[in-house]
Amino acid sequence: MNLIIDSSLCEPPSEISCFRDVTLYGKVFIFDDILLKCETGTRSIYWKWLKAHGAHDFISELIHGHEKEYGFTMGGKKSNLKIDRIDAFNLNFIISSINCLRK
Repeated sequence: MNLIIDSSLCEPPSEISCFRDVTLYGKVFIFDDILLKCETGTRSIYWKWLKAHGAHDFISELIHGHEKEYGFTMGGKKSNLKIDRIDAFNLNFIISSINCLRK
């Protein structure tokens, strides 16, 4: 199963260390791949941002918003887990939410 994260969750007001914690936990314990869903024309910007901040380790691929990939989604309106940021205040909620998907 894939974890598909909206690209807006890796930039402020999200905390990059908490974003990395979610991708680390997801990749090691639950998901096969971690995908970052980006708007068209922004993949290289997000990749440079993640790499500069050391948060690219567990991201398998950056995909366009119109690409059809299936999995558990985190982000805005049409997501399985609707959140607007990843920070220290909601990190435990996010981890416990994705932990329910564990086999």
